[in-house]
Amino acid sequence: MKLIDDLNKRFENGMAKDIFDHIRNLLICSFLVAIGTNQFQEKNDVFLSVSQGKSVGIAIIIFALILIVINSWDGVRYIKKANLHALIVWPLVLLYLFVVVKVLLLGWDFRILSF
Repeated sequence: MKLIDDLNKRFENGMAKDIFDHIRNLLICSFLVAIGTNQFQEKNDVFLSVSQGKSVGIAIIIFALILIVINSWDGVRYIKKANLHALIVWPLVLLYLFVVVKVLLLGWDFRILSF
């Protein structure tokens, strides 16, 4: 029952809020990647056949990927700081990174939808 008591203590200290804030940050970053990708794929030439959209799109994508790496690093650090056994920590880290990639792909797929 120590595990349940520890989990309850973490929830009282705001673990649920941290998890939802972390997922919100991932979704915002994935939408930024989708926005950057959409801007990169635009075909409109602005001035003398030089498309500003491509450079702006690449900048947005790079900025979003940097934010994703920072957010993921913080998530992995939070998991490793949990004082669990290494046989539990590494599968949790791998599961976490899998979820990060899936959330990124989920948000990125919104650029394909047409309304």
